[in-house]
Amino acid sequence: MDVPTTIGPLRGLRIIDMATVFAGPSAARRLADFGADVIKVERVGDGDGARALGERDADDSFYWRQVGRNKRPIELDLKQDAGRGVLLRLIAEADVLIENFRPGTLERLGLDPEEVLLRANPGLVVLRVTGFGQDGPYAGRAGFGTIAEAMSTLAHTTGQADGPPTLPSIALADEVTGALSAFAVLAALRHRDLTGEGQVIDATLLESMLDIVGPGPTIAQRTGVPDRRIGSRLWFSAPRNVYECADGWICMSGSADSVAKRILLVVGGDELEQDPRFATNADRIEHVEELDALIGAWTRARTWRDAVQTLTDAGAAAGPIYDATQLLQDEHVIARGSLATVANPDGDGELLQPAVTPRLSRTPGAVRHAGLARGASTDEVLRELGYSAAEIAELAAAGAVGGLPVGA
Repeated sequence: MDVPTTIGPLRGLRIIDMATVFAGPSAARRLADFGADVIKVERVGDGDGARALGERDADDSFYWRQVGRNKRPIELDLKQDAGRGVLLRLIAEADVLIENFRPGTLERLGLDPEEVLLRANPGLVVLRVTGFGQDGPYAGRAGFGTIAEAMSTLAHTTGQADGPPTLPSIALADEVTGALSAFAVLAALRHRDLTGEGQVIDATLLESMLDIVGPGPTIAQRTGVPDRRIGSRLWFSAPRNVYECADGWICMSGSADSVAKRILLVVGGDELEQDPRFATNADRIEHVEELDALIGAWTRARTWRDAVQTLTDAGAAAGPIYDATQLLQDEHVIARGSLATVANPDGDGELLQPAVTPRLSRTPGAVRHAGLARGASTDEVLRELGYSAAEIAELAAAGAVGGLPVGA
């Protein structure tokens, strides 16, 4: 089975993406962005749940257009022997399999990673993404990013001090898990290339979030003191907050002492910069209410553009708080092409999506197309596997594959 020609450093790799919605598909999307041939396996008839989430473009959501980009979608009924047979033929020639079923599901399908898949393809890397892992007391629980964001302490530490715990309004745990999982896949492939040995990766939403929340658990272990909500501030640095201007909001950070002093000079001149209440970072943290009040009074007297420009010119760290429409108009975002214009074969016109990141100087990734319609690549992939037209028609008639008209 030939791998289609793509560009990017991962060209030549074949990845089978059986996962749904975000975390596993997010890992696959990142690998596809850098040139891997990702075959997206979906259920016959309804496809990945990401297709139905939020605002839609034609038949599919904008979420799907992004997480499904650069992939070749096919539909298989894995409850049928014929559908599993197609999957096994794909896996036999694949480098990576990505799935996010509850633990035990692959095994019940007769696809045990160690006993079946790695024996058939010893160099295969199997990425298993779940909420809590393949073992442990919570292994059988459904995995949702919301739960991981809550249990990881993120929600507890997010929000105003006098308000409730706050969850992020984006699929943060899924995207973090996707990024870390893509890294793990590349590490496993490096091992495979050195030894010929594939392996199974056990990635979890909860542990991925624990990787990014900082030393709060360590501090609690050593001091017995839990972390707390402090709004947009940092417990270890001041000033750091969001500040209202005459026509919007900005943020600023004084995590470096030299930068904090520049903020003080801009806001209150030498008098404020030399104020003993704000002489050191520890002093600024102790007097953060007074400091934020002084900064807030200064910002409210200015437009956000004027405030950001004045602070930036002084070498301080400040930036605007954008909504999505403002982001689209930012001159730096436009100049860099941070949002790429993406071909949208199954929708209306072109789309703006985040460009491939990070940028490689010699072998950059590329967005070749937005997420395609269900089963758009079924016929193409089956033919690459060596199925004849008659065999493909038989599979379609039996409902073992989708995306093809009955009798095709």
